[in-house]
Amino acid sequence: MKTKIVIAAAIASFVSPIAFGQMSGSYSQPQSQPPQSSSGGQQKTTTATTKTTYPVGVKGYVDSQISSSKDKKFHVALNGKDLALTPVKFHEDQKLGGNKSSTAVDMKSADGKIYEIDFVSSGGQVTGASVGKVNGKSPSSQ
Repeated sequence: MKTKIVIAAAIASFVSPIAFGQMSGSYSQPQSQPPQSSSGGQQKTTTATTKTTYPVGVKGYVDSQISSSKDKKFHVALNGKDLALTPVKFHEDQKLGGNKSSTAVDMKSADGKIYEIDFVSSGGQVTGASVGKVNGKSPSSQ
């Protein structure tokens, strides 16, 4: 009887991390490494798992967008025109309810205009952005 319990516990301790590790919802991709030869002449292949990290919050999102652009600017389209912007000021988050929030960021263009970009985020991830104001006025009145 004790042997069956020990065997069941050993199997459970081996299987449960594998099963629950796949259910965690983490974003990971297996990456194969080139085969390595050992002294015995046999080749071994190892697989490493890397986790893709996503930026948290508006600042992280803006920073990642800027670092991935060629000119190190935040790009947004307004009336079919691409704007290259530099962040000037991050305003406080405004809670919208339901784990959602809105954050305004003042950004400056090369021509000196200040654009207020409104970001909506849910659970710390940015889900949308829009131009709220241009030099303190609604973009439709420009």
